[in-house]
Amino acid sequence: MFNVVVEWLDQDKSRARFSLPGRQEWRAEHIDALIQLLGEIRAEMSPAVSEQPPAVHADALHNPRYATELHTFSGGTLLEVRHPSLGWIDFILPSLERVRITRSLAEQEATWQGFRR
Repeated sequence: MFNVVVEWLDQDKSRARFSLPGRQEWRAEHIDALIQLLGEIRAEMSPAVSEQPPAVHADALHNPRYATELHTFSGGTLLEVRHPSLGWIDFILPSLERVRITRSLAEQEATWQGFRR
């Protein structure tokens, strides 16, 4: 769709310079492709994205749209979550993770019901 030139500024790939030559007009599909490409660039950078979620969740999305279905090839669950600016993000959760999340959500619901009494 377009050519992005990436120049790594150090050997650790902690800094990059990139340019978007030739692009005059931007439509939604161009931005979607650019977001995807920037995600790929970020995946190569250091430090890596933390394995742990951030401590502060002030900007967490409230009530996002999502869809789930059985991933028949692996027996896991395909989980799709809609981010209003990043689009639909897909995850395949192994069946053991599905069980762990189910248990965790049930525990949270029980705790919430306890608060409401």
